[in-house]
Amino acid sequence: MAETYLSRHPGHIPLGTLDEMADLYERVYAEPPYNSAPKFSRARFVSRTREQALTRDFTLITARRDGVLAGYTFGFPMPPGAWWAAASRPSTAILAAPKFAVIELMVDKPRRREGIGRALLSALLDNRPEPYATLAAVVNADAYGWYLRNGWRKTGEFRVEPPFADALLLDLPR
Repeated sequence: MAETYLSRHPGHIPLGTLDEMADLYERVYAEPPYNSAPKFSRARFVSRTREQALTRDFTLITARRDGVLAGYTFGFPMPPGAWWAAASRPSTAILAAPKFAVIELMVDKPRRREGIGRALLSALLDNRPEPYATLAAVVNADAYGWYLRNGWRKTGEFRVEPPFADALLLDLPR
């Protein structure tokens, strides 16, 4: 069996990798329940990701199998008082705490159920100083159930643009 290699890219996206990431993003978000909704367009992803990569302490983790991008995850810290722009507010205690925002966690369909998603997320969140991680998960997606089974809990809702999502929260070990 081929090995999967994880690479950490703190503070940047390696040259050429954004195109590979966008290709995988398009494939994943063409699947139901996303169905290539406008908010999941390649152009919006590329524009948003270029901007997010400039965020302080941005971290990207990539997974490669046989030299091919099998998955990736990235995120950055949310300071105390910050929350998702389009989500309902969490409790005052969560809002007041620093959080780590997991912006994307992608695994190519043929590579799912091989532990790549878990390995990517673990590499991204290991040794984080924040007490919580947060992410947006589309309600009817397979990933939503996976997050709940792995300790994430609902703390807010995104109901502005379909497909609808929930803000999920994970307690991080100190």
